[in-house]
Parts: sequence; structure tokens; C-alpha cells
Amino acid sequence: GMLVESINGLTGLSLPVPGFSLPIGISFYTFQTISYVIDVYRGQTHAQRSYWRFFMYVSMYPQLVAGPIVRYKDVAAQIDQRQTSREDFVSGISRFCTGLGKKVLIANLAGDFATQYLDSDLAALSTAGAWFGILMFSIQIYFDFSGYSDMAIGLARLFGFHYMENFNYPY
Repeated sequence: GMLVESINGLTGLSLPVPGFSLPIGISFYTFQTISYVIDVYRGQTHAQRSYWRFFMYVSMYPQLVAGPIVRYKDVAAQIDQRQTSREDFVSGISRFCTGLGKKVLIANLAGDFATQYLDSDLAALSTAGAWFGILMFSIQIYFDFSGYSDMAIGLARLFGFHYMENFNYPY
């Protein structure tokens, strides 16, 4: 669509713009597949022989929405020989609830404050108010991503996957 619109804009033509939608999260699927290809190409892991297990990696539900970043080489063995335990289940629920708390109790509240200060008349906003709004926005972004990562790691743990930490020092 973008290509046809660009051609129409540059040439003055009126070519019909195709109307199709891409799947939600297409960039995620693309990056997962690229990660797999790179890991196999570099010899860091063996190619997955099962189409369904490859598809499971590409579309892993726990990390589908917001991460964390999971390389194929880090979960290849878990895809083939995953085990679940009571400890993993309890740990997964705890981690998921921690992430949900970060998102709902901290990020959403900070986001409300950020919106209140930064979506108002900026000319009338005091310097302290602007700094407070920026601080609240920073807290919102941090705890959104941290909470989503915790929820994904917790859900994965419920299914027997052990994702690596990758949100230790985002700022």
C-alpha cells in the first residue's frame, strides 16, 4: 500500500491502493525467525527438524506481546525436552503476579499522572510540574516493560520454559 501511495504521489497517477492487513505482531514473528536463522547459521544450535516445534518457538505465547527477547539457542533444548515441576508452577505464578502488580499498580498510576501533567496546556505548566510529568512518564515506561517481561517469564515458567533475564538495567 505504501509503495503504491508513493508512486501515486510522485507521478500523479491514481493506481488503486491494495487493501490488505498484516497479522498482528508481524515484526515479532519476523525477528523470531531471523534470530533462529542467525543462531543456526552461526552454528550455535542445530536446526529444528520438527515444523511444529519451530512454529512453537516463532509463536511462543508468553513473549508474544512484549518480550523478553529469547534467542533460539537459549530455548532449543527446552523446546525438545521441557519439564514442569511444582516449584516452577509456583514460581511462575509469583513472577506473573509481580509483573501484573508492576503494570497495574505502578505503571498505570504513573501514566495517569504523566498524562495529567504532560497532556495539559504546556505553556501554563510550571518547571516542577514538567519535571514531575517527565519523571512519571519515565516510571511508566520502565514499569510497563519490566511488568510485561515479568509476566512473560512467569507464564513461560508455568509451561516449563526458563527464560533468561534481560531487563536488569534498561536505563
